[in-house]
Amino acid sequence: MTDRVFNVLFLCTGNSARSILAESILRKDGAGHFRVFSAGSHPKGQVNPLALKVLTSFDYPTEGLRSKPWDEFAVANAPVMDFVFTVCDDAAGEVCPVWPGKPITAHWGIPDPSSVSGTDADRERAFVSAFKGLKNRISLLVALPIAKLETASLVTKLRDIGTETTGVTIYHNPDCGTSRNTLALIRNAGIEPTIIEYLKTPPSRAELVSLITRMGISVRDLLRRKGTPYDALGLDNPSLTDDDLIDAMMAHPILMNRPIVVTPLGVALCRPSEAVLDILPNPQRGAFVKEDGEKIVDESGKRIS
Repeated sequence: MTDRVFNVLFLCTGNSARSILAESILRKDGAGHFRVFSAGSHPKGQVNPLALKVLTSFDYPTEGLRSKPWDEFAVANAPVMDFVFTVCDDAAGEVCPVWPGKPITAHWGIPDPSSVSGTDADRERAFVSAFKGLKNRISLLVALPIAKLETASLVTKLRDIGTETTGVTIYHNPDCGTSRNTLALIRNAGIEPTIIEYLKTPPSRAELVSLITRMGISVRDLLRRKGTPYDALGLDNPSLTDDDLIDAMMAHPILMNRPIVVTPLGVALCRPSEAVLDILPNPQRGAFVKEDGEKIVDESGKRIS
């Protein structure tokens, strides 16, 4: 990352939910490298309270967030944008103002959490899913070596962020009931995932480190004790470093807890299995009952709280 600070504008129609979430996430995760703004083509004039609630719950800033029109940033004395990202399909299809400086643009569409009906818990889960999807994409932006990339390559990578990982991948152990339930929930959303039986085809060290980072957990949090050589290897020793623990998982993949699921909305260790519902891009298509008889999705496809 260069010492230069880049100006970034997130756009949607109402500037009350997705673009607000994105502004806050990049403001924190890209601090010192990005100045971040958001706006809407037809702003609602008020930030959705659930957006603020979810940001606060994940310890992201809410100060100064407001719903405003995009033409604030198209006037002569406005900050010159380096990047403009649309995060909803309506804004992506509208005719944008002519931005001073001709910024690089990309579309990072995220399902609208404001359109979700149902219980308060249903609506809040939709905002959490939008938050996680945006955080996943923003983490890829922050990791880019922007100063080292040619413009054409940078444009491609930024646009790929909005479309890559359109599929779903599960690191699966078919002998594990939680893993089987998770796979079945993915299929109940009409998705046939890429299945990696990690005991047969373990991730590389770099892939494992990336998965842990994207899940936002510690290396030790991924370790499994039951039915593994955890105790024989003395892995409860608090003096062991992250590198030591990763070495152990590379040598003994069964030490990795399961299942890990990668989707366009994030990466998660899905224990319990219904945790996958928070990161699936599609809704459930009908009722779902776990192998132990617990019903967790009703006939209309809604999660049972």
